[in-house]
Amino acid sequence: MKILISREALTTELSKIQGVVSQKSTLAILSNALLVADGQTLELHATDLDVTISTACECEVVEPGRVTLQAKRLFDVVKNIRADEIELTTEANHYTQLKAGQVSARLPGMPAESFANIANYDDLELHDLGTAQLMDMIEKTLFSISTDEGRPSLNGAFFRATSSGGFSMISTDGHRLSRIELAPPVDEEGNPILPEATPPAEVQRGVIISRKGLSELKRTLDIAEKDLKFGLKDNNIVFRHGPATVSIRLIDGTFPDVDQVLPRESETKAIIRRDDLIQTLKFVAVQAPPKTGNVRITFDTTECEIYTQDAEQGEARQVIPVEYDGSKVQAGYNYKYLLDVLNVLNTEEISMEIVDTLSPTMIRDANRDDLLFVVMPMRI
Repeated sequence: MKILISREALTTELSKIQGVVSQKSTLAILSNALLVADGQTLELHATDLDVTISTACECEVVEPGRVTLQAKRLFDVVKNIRADEIELTTEANHYTQLKAGQVSARLPGMPAESFANIANYDDLELHDLGTAQLMDMIEKTLFSISTDEGRPSLNGAFFRATSSGGFSMISTDGHRLSRIELAPPVDEEGNPILPEATPPAEVQRGVIISRKGLSELKRTLDIAEKDLKFGLKDNNIVFRHGPATVSIRLIDGTFPDVDQVLPRESETKAIIRRDDLIQTLKFVAVQAPPKTGNVRITFDTTECEIYTQDAEQGEARQVIPVEYDGSKVQAGYNYKYLLDVLNVLNTEEISMEIVDTLSPTMIRDANRDDLLFVVMPMRI
């Protein structure tokens, strides 16, 4: 293989695959990227066997060929070259030489035949989703995906197509829950723009996408590239975005029916300025118990009091204004769980519904009906 390629283009595409290559894998080949040069294109593939990322960029192919190179080392070398163009030449022993002006490097490689099989998705039926839609769903649910490997069905987010033509995503770790339901886009007259083809039956029932897969999608997506499509094949969900294809192995299991555990909407809601609540939680958290992070929130007419105490840390209290017309109510929380929710909300005001010290507390964006966050209280 011998190619001439733009350093900037190669750096950009190599950056997309870094998250799925592992330096600690027992299979050395999984720390490598597969490079395939043919026509006027260089394809790059990387996988950890659960998530696979394939991408490509234009280049001048002098001699077509295939090789695998250590992905992180190649990325580090390329991004530190100052020249605009790089020449890559593979030798008979799979070593690859990089030349750029007065700079040269020689990297050991492995035969392409040793690399994992990369599925071909050229004939896959794809469905429109939208980059901004998917990014919004990931950002609103990623933080509350469980990391407890003993509960594999919670190690991902539940993604499904809704009957209205939109999509929803739900995640929970047992302490908090995030749900976002996005309606289909509308035309100039406000009528829903329904998809041209019905999503796969599996997606209508719902599939579980792993935390790692969603993290890689978030890192790979370019919000400026609006066109994004997805499809299903062999227990994998496949996303195609610009030159990149991300394939994620779905999690087998049954996601819990969260509608059965969600509290009913309360008639009394507290409306709070988001920035005020974040600042107050951060102030009070300095003296919160290190192990539990427990803070007490009290709503009473026009005031919200946030308080904490610890035998060693001391105590702290701050009062902020709130719009609330219910009876006095209070509950305890791990402040970190509350901050996680507040940090993904892009709004000036949030609504908070505290029922009692045992019932789940609902937090919403005061201006969006498609978002719901639930945080379980702690004993005060």
